[in-house]
This record gives sequence, structure tokens and C-alpha cells, in this order.
Amino acid sequence: MQKKFMRLGETIRRYAVLDSTNEEARRLAQEGAPEGTAIIAAQQTAGRGRQGRVWQSPASTGLYLSLILKPDVAPMRAALIPLAAAVAVAETLIADFQLAADIKYPNDVLVKGRKICGILVESAIEAERLQYAILGIGVNVAQQEFPDDLKAIATSMLLETAKTLTLEDVLTPLLAKLNVWYPCVWTAPEQIINRWQELSSYARDCPVRILSFDLTIEGTTRGLTTAGALLVELDSGEVREVVSGEVSLRKVRSA
Repeated sequence: MQKKFMRLGETIRRYAVLDSTNEEARRLAQEGAPEGTAIIAAQQTAGRGRQGRVWQSPASTGLYLSLILKPDVAPMRAALIPLAAAVAVAETLIADFQLAADIKYPNDVLVKGRKICGILVESAIEAERLQYAILGIGVNVAQQEFPDDLKAIATSMLLETAKTLTLEDVLTPLLAKLNVWYPCVWTAPEQIINRWQELSSYARDCPVRILSFDLTIEGTTRGLTTAGALLVELDSGEVREVVSGEVSLRKVRSA
């Protein structure tokens, strides 16, 4: 039986500067911090995204949030956590800020084709049991401009809404939606899959190129499996499952 759900964000630890909120969350989890503990930093000096990429974290311009999760699920089920988080972020942007959010597999949240949020989940597994997972969410809130290498691919809530928002303006509705979607990891995983597919223009019938190590695959998306893998149909008709964390994905032509 699933243990009692601990609401996310009931305890919030705030820092002026951290190397990485995920690193601090990991340290606290190892010390026994309870599930739901949130770590927020005004600035990160070593923020990171998926596949070892750097996450730009200038002071007081983004929401840099990590949450300690301890779901009583098999490690394979943890792959649903970033999908649930992406749904929560997208719904926050749509419902609370009237932004046309989109989700790019597995968990980048975009507005007008530009990245506004990144999500990184790092898990600790021992003896085939999930000890804890750290859910990191970075939302671009108040950036007025980006470095040259990001200008064409990144955006912020300020740029998209022309409104000055505080980090709390974003945090409060986001935590509320995370508290709706996170329990679905064990109570209703199919709801996560269905909602993710509804919110993502990349989910079905989208020509894509998958880059995985030294292998390149081109095909068309055919939705998600029940475990959260992306289905890609090749020109040959073969359908392959693409697993989160192992590939990057981008449109190669309009769907």
C-alpha cells in the first residue's frame, strides 16, 4: 500500500546562493529530510539540466526549485515523475498566466517554440528500490534578455507576458498543481500520460530526429507508452520506444 502522501512545499528552505538546488536537496535527503521538502535559491552557481548541460541561473530572475520525493514505487515508475512535473508547469503557465505552453519530450516546457522551463529528476536507487528522487524545476521568470547562444531558443515569462512577476507569483500555483499531479505517479499513471499527450504538440504525428549517443533515428511520433517512453515510427514501419534521459528530440519539419 502506498504510504501517506506528504504535500510538496509544506517545508521550504530558501537560500541566497547555492551551487545547485538539486545538490542541496540530495544532501538533505541523505540526512533524512522529509518528503516534500522544497529547496529554492535566488541564484545557482552550478545549475544543471539534462545530459550534463549547464542551466543558466542568474540572480533573482528564475525560479530555481528542487523537491525531495520519496514515492513508494518501483524505479521504473519514477520515469513518470518528470512527465507529471511538465504537466504541472504547463498547466500553471496556461491557467494562471494565459501562456500557450507546449511540452517537448520528455519534459522541456516551451512557449512559442522557445524553452521557458527545464526539468531534471535525479534518483537514488539501492537494491532495486527507489530510495528518493530529486525533482529540479527551473523556470525563466524575469529574464529580459539571454546570452547570444540562447536568444533563439529561450524565453521568459517577462518576455512573453510583458508583466513583472515575483518568484512567489509562480511558485504558489505551481506547487498547487504539483500536489495534484505527483500523486498520480502511483494512483493514476494513465492520467499523466493522457494529459501529457494533450498538452504536447510533439506527442503524435510529429516528424522528429532522435539523437542518442552516436545513433541518429528519424521518424514520426506515435504517443507515449504506459511507462512514459516515446513511441517513434520509422520509415520502415518499425516502432521504437525512446526512453527519457537517453535522447534529445527536435522537430525536423512542421507537423
